[in-house]
Amino acid sequence: RQVQLQRFDVKDFAAKLNPSDAELDAFYKDPANAAKFQLPESAQIQYVVLDLEALQKDVSFTEEDLRKYYDENATRYGVPEERRASHILIKAERSAPAEERAKAKAKAEELLAQVRKNPASFAEVARRNSQDEGSAVNGGDLDFFGRGAMVKEFDAAVYAMKPGEISNIVETDFGFHIIQLTGARGGEKKSFESVRAEVESEVRKQLAQRRYAEAAEQFGNLVYEQSDSLQPAADKLKLALQTATVQRQAPAGATGPLASPKLLDAVFGADALRNKRNTEAVETGPSQLASARVVQYSPARVPPLADVKDKVRQQLVQKLATAEAKKAGEARLAALKANPSDTAGLDAAVTVSRAKPQNLSRTQLEAVLG
Repeated sequence: RQVQLQRFDVKDFAAKLNPSDAELDAFYKDPANAAKFQLPESAQIQYVVLDLEALQKDVSFTEEDLRKYYDENATRYGVPEERRASHILIKAERSAPAEERAKAKAKAEELLAQVRKNPASFAEVARRNSQDEGSAVNGGDLDFFGRGAMVKEFDAAVYAMKPGEISNIVETDFGFHIIQLTGARGGEKKSFESVRAEVESEVRKQLAQRRYAEAAEQFGNLVYEQSDSLQPAADKLKLALQTATVQRQAPAGATGPLASPKLLDAVFGADALRNKRNTEAVETGPSQLASARVVQYSPARVPPLADVKDKVRQQLVQKLATAEAKKAGEARLAALKANPSDTAGLDAAVTVSRAKPQNLSRTQLEAVLG
């Protein structure tokens, strides 16, 4: 269908409106609008958090402890060893007839004799004879690989060789291999000095993990038995006493202990609000406990007009402008019905369909197409 559109933009009407203070006051006091300006209940709290991070700051160890851990975990601080090899493969599956396997092995032994006699010819012999299509074109080169990357028999042979050495015949599920070790790298152990920071971090973490169970029990007992203050727990366990203002529900995207529904439920529980007692120790994350205490509670309330005057003005202007735009649209519709030839203000005609709505909203399109 072909349509012409005339828009009555709310923002055009809003720019012309300037409600009086009396109108703002009336809109603000209208019970129907109270919820628009209401502030949610909130609580100013003190809280403490026990977690591995807090405990790591207070663990003690000696230089000897660090070196002992380094020595006991030597493999963690080494550069992984890699080896580079070339091979010649004569295929023969283990399930192949004995005669076929014997023939393949004899061929491999013949080639082994050639490369042992002239090691420099290994690549050329591999190109001409190896039945591993992937590596033959590269003279048998397999590039560098780590321990365990190849089948067991091949891997064991490679890691028992010295650079430049040529192996005996190695039998695998693929057939018979002749291997030349062409390179080796890695395998060195990093010095203690170069990884000291990493070692210290790991030692701190492990010591903190061992201490956490004991500290968690202390924490729970302290916040319960001395329920009128969090200071004893903070002092005993060397925790930071922190402050915050929270609401019953955490903001979208919030993280950390103050985003925990369990902790917020405890903060806004009757005992914490009425008696200003510490909440129980609440698990707010893996290896993390928290307790909070309400310092001041503010129930849900509508703030004074002066505090929200800009918001009131914005919402009243939006409401009035919407009404004015609708009124103008209805008046224009009546005029068009009375005089269809009066096209002033209408956009140029466009053809619309459900497949090509031409920027019409769904509501507009439905009104046009029915």
